[in-house]
Amino acid sequence: MTNQEMRDVAKRLNVPLFKMNYKAGVRLPNLGAFLAGDDGALDAYDPKAKERLSRMLEKELKKAK
Repeated sequence: MTNQEMRDVAKRLNVPLFKMNYKAGVRLPNLGAFLAGDDGALDAYDPKAKERLSRMLEKELKKAK
């Protein structure tokens, strides 16, 4: 999932930041910056954070269907 796709899914499903933080293990400031458009916010914190966030959003997308 690309960065923009992750942002679109999070916005469309209206997933709370706290839930994404808890399930993906990404710090809130980094998560907020990423969703606001900063592509490097997750990479600076943890190189695998983007993968975890992508997997979590895919699961949420499947649950929403």
